[in-house]
Amino acid sequence: MPFPRYDIIGSFLRPAALKEAREKFARGEISQAELTAVEDQEIKNLVQKEVAAGLKVVSDGEFRRSYWYLDTFWGFGGVEHVRADHGYFFHDEETRPDAAKLVGKLTYEAGHPDVAAFDFLKPLADSAGVEARQSIPAPAQLYCELICRNDELIAATDAVYPDRAELWPRTFTRSTGS
Repeated sequence: MPFPRYDIIGSFLRPAALKEAREKFARGEISQAELTAVEDQEIKNLVQKEVAAGLKVVSDGEFRRSYWYLDTFWGFGGVEHVRADHGYFFHDEETRPDAAKLVGKLTYEAGHPDVAAFDFLKPLADSAGVEARQSIPAPAQLYCELICRNDELIAATDAVYPDRAELWPRTFTRSTGS
């Protein structure tokens, strides 16, 4: 079987309606269900555009994610969404200071948001006669987030996994136990 080739990375600019809904949600003006309804509609719109453009493999644009890799990590058991003292710096820009902190053994949790997102995308792609694609961060990205970000997050990781040799395999496998 040849290695698959993709025409897109999978992340698209967020439409105005989605940006507005996220802002309203952050201010408490709409519910999670209302935000999800907007996400659903914008994903449907995007898939239609991708198919119309002739793409054979489509994505949801990462419209349910706020950060390309951290949302995936925050969906694992033992990982908490925290704010670091600063974001990452790239050229003259600083990212948001969101981070992942280990607060317990790393586990896969049923109902992970990435699985739910793919479960929504797959039937849309199937009905259009194309394949669904989802980007996921590499296990090494999680490992680095837990041991490289700052002293506080490194200490939290070391408190849960004093022997990092125990942590490394967990970043590569679907683990349901401690």
